Amino acid sequence: MESISAADSKIIILYLTDRAPGVSYQMLMNKCLDSLFTDFFTFSSAYSELVAGNLIDARKTDTGTGEVIGNNETVNITAGGHAVLEDVFPTLNIRIREAVERAGEELKAEAAEINKVKAFVSPADNGKYEILLTSVSDGREVTVKLFEEDKKKADSIASEWRRNASGLTDSLFADLLK
Repeated sequence: MESISAADSKIIILYLTDRAPGVSYQMLMNKCLDSLFTDFFTFSSAYSELVAGNLIDARKTDTGTGEVIGNNETVNITAGGHAVLEDVFPTLNIRIREAVERAGEELKAEAAEINKVKAFVSPADNGKYEILLTSVSDGREVTVKLFEEDKKKADSIASEWRRNASGLTDSLFADLLK
C-alpha cells in the first residue's frame, strides 16, 4: 500500500468507525495497522485528534467480549464526524478508497462476530458476584444470569463461556427445536 498521510489516516479511521459502530479501539487499530493504512504513531495521533475534535466518541467500558482485560475503549462516529466523512472520503485515491471499503466490510463482520458472545462479572448486592452470560446464534439470543461467591470462579466461568458459548448455544437450540 502506498504512503498514507496523517489527514488520510483520519479519513480512514472515520470511515472504519462509521462502518463498524461500537468497534473497540483495539480492533480499529489492528485493522488500520494490519491493512497497512498507517503506522502506529500516525494512527495514535490521528485517533487522538479525532476524539479531541469530537468527530469520534470514545468510551471506556467492559465490552464483555474478553478481547482485553478490564475496560476497553469503544468508538462511534459522531454526527459531525459523519458530515466530515461524507465531504472528504471521495477525496481519497481510488485504490486506497477501494481498499478501505473492503477493510470496512471486514471490520464490520469481525466486530459482529466478536460481539455474539459476551460475559460480564460484577459484584452483586448479596455479597456474591453476578455473572451475566449472553450468546447470539442465528438471530436467537440466550441470556444466563448466575451468582458465584468466589471472584476467581466467576471469572473462570465467564472465560469458559466466551470460549465455548457458540457450540453450547447451537446445541441448546438444536435440542429445543427438535
